[in-house]
Amino acid sequence: MFKQFDSRRAPTWDEIDPERAARLHSYTDLDRETYTKAGFQPVECRACGTCVKVRKNSEKHTSIQWTDGSDRACPVLTDWRAGGERPEGEDTCPTMLASIRYAYAEGLITLAETVDPADEEHMVNPLYVPE
Repeated sequence: MFKQFDSRRAPTWDEIDPERAARLHSYTDLDRETYTKAGFQPVECRACGTCVKVRKNSEKHTSIQWTDGSDRACPVLTDWRAGGERPEGEDTCPTMLASIRYAYAEGLITLAETVDPADEEHMVNPLYVPE
């Protein structure tokens, strides 16, 4: 059981360096804004009209936020949840993915600026080979 004043508990930055703690909290807030809100653009499914928020970080990397119950409005995802056949390897609606690809190809959405910059030194996927 955790005890607040247990001598084995490591001190936090809040306790030993409040200035540094404030800086770290501001970085956390900036990260939250950067990775969950910045650069997202609305895309509507061309088949059913469901709307999601999309951020294109690169040609190959797309982040999708199914918000406000939009995942419940998608007939494909609803069918999968009800036990319908789901193609091997699919983790999101293929019709929505096609709509996102269309929106990007037509210039309706653009690559996000200053979000997840391509940095070859810090690529998450060690097998990634730039084209």
